[in-house]
Amino acid sequence: MQKPGGTANGHGGLPARGGTSEQWSRMTHPLAYRRVAAVLLMLLAAVPAQARQRHPASGSSGFDYFLLSLSIAPSFCALSPANQAKQECQTLTEADFRQTPLTVHGLWPNRAGVSVNLQPHDCEGPALGPLPEATEAELRRYMPGGPGLARYEWRKHGACSGMSPESYFAAVAELAAKANGVIGAAMREQGMLGQRLRIADLLAAVAARDPALAPAIVVDCRQPRGGGEALVDEIRVVLSKDLRPMPAESVGLGQNSGCPRGAGLVPDAAR
Repeated sequence: MQKPGGTANGHGGLPARGGTSEQWSRMTHPLAYRRVAAVLLMLLAAVPAQARQRHPASGSSGFDYFLLSLSIAPSFCALSPANQAKQECQTLTEADFRQTPLTVHGLWPNRAGVSVNLQPHDCEGPALGPLPEATEAELRRYMPGGPGLARYEWRKHGACSGMSPESYFAAVAELAAKANGVIGAAMREQGMLGQRLRIADLLAAVAARDPALAPAIVVDCRQPRGGGEALVDEIRVVLSKDLRPMPAESVGLGQNSGCPRGAGLVPDAAR
């Protein structure tokens, strides 16, 4: 088969110097363009769908708000045997949990009114390299999943934020510190650690400390894989693009996500 712009024997390339006007005419004939377009379409079809979809629009114009997802470590560990086997669960102590009740799952750029599978993810962005030591130290406390979790969260969500890796993880650490200083402190001081937590009680305790933060909170509960009482799995905070609390209802979220009768157990670290 003759290639567009090539010779009958299949050797492609530009015509030799001194080529005839007929040769240039064949190079620029509409049929040649159609053949090239067909080849390009075939090549595109051969690229895996995941690779073609890896670079959705990034930057602040690609999402409506941030969702800060904070884990309750003993709940995370109790939800499945696979979680229990993780290093952060094996080394978790009651003292650690009381000091830092909330650890970071992620900071996610989200769109309002969009299902989970259509949220921004896997955006084009710089690779995650070494972070400043001060940030690394904070992440060891607030993101105990370690470098593997940080790499995953950056690739999956952080690259869609429009921030640099340094700015993104500095924000993650600062937000986690603030959340523990208000939400975590309220849980500790109100005796909610190791006990059944009522969402209304938590929101009231947070509102007494930070009235703007309470309406931004979403409490998420999950059932352990082996059965039993629903556990408070995560505390999530709805944030504006400039990382200020905003009411969960403003983006279509309720403050109770899966907690039966508005409550769930916060297990202690010894369970």
